[in-house]
Formats: sequence, C-alpha cells, structure tokens
Amino acid sequence: MRRKDVKTVIAYYFGIPAMRRMLADERAELEGEYDGLRGIAYDGMPHNSTPGKPTEVLALQADARNVWNRMEEISVKDRVLTMDRDMIQSCLDAIKGEYKRLIFFKYRDKYSWVQIAVANGVPDRTVRWWHDKAVDRLGEALEEVPMVDEILGRASRARV
Repeated sequence: MRRKDVKTVIAYYFGIPAMRRMLADERAELEGEYDGLRGIAYDGMPHNSTPGKPTEVLALQADARNVWNRMEEISVKDRVLTMDRDMIQSCLDAIKGEYKRLIFFKYRDKYSWVQIAVANGVPDRTVRWWHDKAVDRLGEALEEVPMVDEILGRASRARV
C-alpha cells in the first residue's frame, strides 16, 4: 500500500470517534423528535395540547419522513465505523511500539517534527526516517486485512 493511502487510512482512523459522535447526535435528534412519551405525565395520562392521539400522529410523521430507514442507515454506518476502527487498531497493534507512538504523536496529537524529535531525544531527520518506516510497516499490516480496498475507499470519501 502506498504511503499516501496509509496516511489517508490513519487520518480516517483518528476521525472515526468524531464521525460516530455525529451519528449518535443525529440518532438522538431523530429519537427525541419522535419520542411519544414526551407528552405523557407520570400518572400515565397524556397532557398535551395536541388533540387526538399524539403518539399515533408522531408515528405517522416519522413514517412519512422515512425516519425508520434513516435510523437503520445510522446503525449500519456506526457498525461499519466500529469494524473499521477495530481492524485498523489491530494493524497498529501489530507494528512496533515506537512506530505506533510516533504515528499517534504525528496524527492524533498533531505534533510537529521538532516536537516529536525533542520528545524522543533524536534529530528531526531521524524522526522523519522512523515515520517513513512506521507508515511502511503499517501499510504492510493493512495489506493483510481483508477488504482493505473498501476501508481505503471509505477513508478517501470520509470528511475528517
């Protein structure tokens, strides 16, 4: 796998938590909008100003807006993101600890080359060389993953 592709996958990996939070927020918003229990008090009687059956009205509105299908799409996307995260994490765990730490410094913590060099006590040229080796090793580990092309495709389309 090319270094450019590996870097795309790394950026995707560190963007997955934010993408999952966005999906959870959208799911919560949809669930909150069509929560039928919102108008029912503790005594079990509806105390809503809407005439008729408020829960039935909410269900009809949700059905008209195709909310159920969107909720299922969100669930599937969340599962895919979780599986991708786990596969990439297993590849990161397969490489040497120093390389993994370097990748985390550079891509998660957004350290500069100088900051990484100071943290490791080596020249920044050495850090860049280690970085290239780390990306190459991660690329080799990713090659072993089934459907790596699909992960790369999702990583390329992701907004991270």
